[in-house]
Amino acid sequence: MAARIVSIVAASSNSGKTTLIEKLIAVFKGRGFRVAVIKHASQGFDLDSAGKDSWRFQQAGADAVLLAGQGRVALLKKSDHEPAFHELEQLAGDADIVIYEGFKKNAKNKIEVYRDGVSGDQPLSLSDDSFLALVSDRHVGVQVPWFDINDAEGVAAFILSRPAQ
Repeated sequence: MAARIVSIVAASSNSGKTTLIEKLIAVFKGRGFRVAVIKHASQGFDLDSAGKDSWRFQQAGADAVLLAGQGRVALLKKSDHEPAFHELEQLAGDADIVIYEGFKKNAKNKIEVYRDGVSGDQPLSLSDDSFLALVSDRHVGVQVPWFDINDAEGVAAFILSRPAQ
């Protein structure tokens, strides 16, 4: 069965994307769904610490290192390109719902988070018709459904009302 895929995006940091995603995860998990989150790290990232075995394996030239432990698995894999969405979704496994955080430029099924005084002068969704919905701390007259920033239940219901990919 295909997963429902949604991207939570904002014009700037500190708009509330992570908080909304945390709330959505809780709602979806409470309803029995398997949830995967794929976060865009535009500045790069490193999960490993210098000197640890997995770091040493990468330094030795391994193309991929899997870390497996009690109840958790992590994959560190070199890539010569930013992975395509379908590649990331395959890594997410058997999730019922895949939530992307970020990927603003080429996101799928975008829901914007907009906070007054933080996210710029106006929501991106006012001038970009590729957005599905707006989540904000104040009502804005947009052509897409609007949700209060504290209405994770409503946003979750909206996501579930859309067809799986």
